[in-house]
Amino acid sequence: MKKSELLKLLEQLDDNASVDEVLSQTDFAKSVLKGGLTLDAFKEKLTEDKTFKSFMDSEKDKHYQKALETWKANNLQPIIDDAVLKATGKKKTPLELKVEELERKNAEAEARANELARQGKINALLSEKGLNQELTKYLKFEGDDEAIATSMDNFKAFLEDMVNEGVKSEIDKGVYVPPGSSGTDGNELLEIEKYMGI
Repeated sequence: MKKSELLKLLEQLDDNASVDEVLSQTDFAKSVLKGGLTLDAFKEKLTEDKTFKSFMDSEKDKHYQKALETWKANNLQPIIDDAVLKATGKKKTPLELKVEELERKNAEAEARANELARQGKINALLSEKGLNQELTKYLKFEGDDEAIATSMDNFKAFLEDMVNEGVKSEIDKGVYVPPGSSGTDGNELLEIEKYMGI
């Protein structure tokens, strides 16, 4: 519709007549009412009319805000929970759990191997010092090799002192019978052990 046509329509109207009624009879109004606003007309209005564009932007913002709130309600808490559990180490992937299990088993195997090697060294030292390996059941040897060797030397000296004190005590009492005179085979250590109940 041209401006001149619109002016002719307006000139024919009374002062109290409804402009809406007259405009609704135009071809433009009929096409809008019949088929609605065309996409091209909508795009043109959106680019040229700042008020319309502002209204559409506010509607988009409402839509996005509602979509964001819905997404938060449905998805955000599980994501936060997973992140917290992962950060605290309480939730791990199957691969992480498998790696931890293998590391634990490796550490246990290494500790067992170290203990066996340590026990072997202790047994070798006991043999070297002339002590019975059964002592490991009753005594705890701790520290490095040097400390263990010192402990064994101290224990051996303690045993020898104890045996010597027992022998001396028996000799002082006059009860001690020297080997050979009582028909023994001369093994003093066996006699002392038998006498002391060792």
